[in-house]
This record gives sequence, C-alpha cells and structure tokens, in this order.
Amino acid sequence: MGVVLVGGGPDTTRSATCVEPFIEECRRRSASRVGLLLAGDRTSADHFAAAYLALLGELAGTVEVVPLDDGVGDVTRFDAVVVGGGPTPEYHDRLAAALRAIGEMVAGGAPYLGFSAGAMIAAETAVIGGHLSAGVEVCPAEWSEGLAEVTLRPGIGIVTWAVEVHAAQAGTLGRAIDAVASGAVGSAVALDEDTALHVDAAGVPRVLGSGRAWWVTRDDDGAGGGADGGVRVRPTSPS
Repeated sequence: MGVVLVGGGPDTTRSATCVEPFIEECRRRSASRVGLLLAGDRTSADHFAAAYLALLGELAGTVEVVPLDDGVGDVTRFDAVVVGGGPTPEYHDRLAAALRAIGEMVAGGAPYLGFSAGAMIAAETAVIGGHLSAGVEVCPAEWSEGLAEVTLRPGIGIVTWAVEVHAAQAGTLGRAIDAVASGAVGSAVALDEDTALHVDAAGVPRVLGSGRAWWVTRDDDGAGGGADGGVRVRPTSPS
C-alpha cells in the first residue's frame, strides 16, 4: 500500500518531496492510467487540473481528469488514484458510491494521493467539516465547509486515524482535538500545508515537506486535565 496525504492543495504544495513517494510507487507498478478526481464540472476540473499535473511531472501523460459532477464511473479502471482538494462535503457525496472500491484498490496495492479534501476522506472516519462542537467554536468559521456542528462520516478507510488539513494555517488542529476528545475517533493527525504523510506498505507514516504533522491521541491517565482524561498533541517534523 502506498498512500500519500497532503495537508493542502497543489497551490500550497511547494516541496516536491510531498508527492515523490506516489510518483515512485506509480513508476514501480508501471501505472499506465491514473485517475485525477476533481470536484466540479468539466470546465472547472480541466481548469484546476493544470496545477496537479505540474506536481505529478512524468505521470502527467497517464492522467485522466474526472470531473465529479459527471460521476466517477468504474474507478477500478485506474491503476492509481489522485483525489483533489476543494469542498470536502462535495467530494464525500460525489464519491460515496466509490469509497469502498477505492479502499479495496488501495488495499490491493494501488497508489493513492489525496490533497486536502482527498486526504480528509481517506480516513476510516472522515472529518467533513463544521466549526462548532455542542455550540462551542473549535476552529474558524471560514473553514467550516458550510457546516455548523463538527461532522464526521465513514470515509475510504485506508488510514485508521482521522485526518485534518491546513492545520497551522487555518487553525483546524482544534477540530482534530475535538474529534478525539469527544470520543468520535480514537486518534487524528492534522497536517500543515506543504506537508504530507507517506504511509508505506507496513502502515508506517513518514512526514514529508516543510511543515508538521500534529498527532492527537487520547490521554486516558487524566494528564490532559479532564475528569475522563484529555488528549495529547505531538508535533512531528519531516524526517
């Protein structure tokens, strides 16, 4: 399994190392058809595709741009999958029928690259959006994805921890902390922009790029300050 999750879109991904493991895995598997799944209609998808293709370099000639407004069709026709950034609820809704198939493909060895929304929906339990938890603000409203309360839904399931993105830049680490503190998920990782996690075949994550991955886990010994335990936050820099 070769999974790369990027903490922003292509416009904020400046470090080539963020996508190198995906490119290398596609090369190793001789992937000849890479699906680039983008929100919107054909005009919108083709417009935004250029930034992704520039990052994918030598793979650009193998990429088929799929505008999700037209439906993804049989996703198993691809050897590798890239899911772009944009409105996370829209990506989740448009890909709902394909989530299981994508998960099975990745479990079978197909490389997966998710940017922003594509990283968030990769999780077993995906954070979709929201900025309030029981009415209390946990992240800036402008990053709510149009949802009020923090919303989680079943995702692709290729990583066991919830994924947040734009962490340092948008203050979404608070939403990841809330998801763990509330018991909705057992753990989470919040990725800065220009930062990626590469999860290898053994399931071991490695931080790439220029920022940090912020790991959030339960602190059931009470050290976090709550009567039922709190959370621990551990920043990890690129290796």
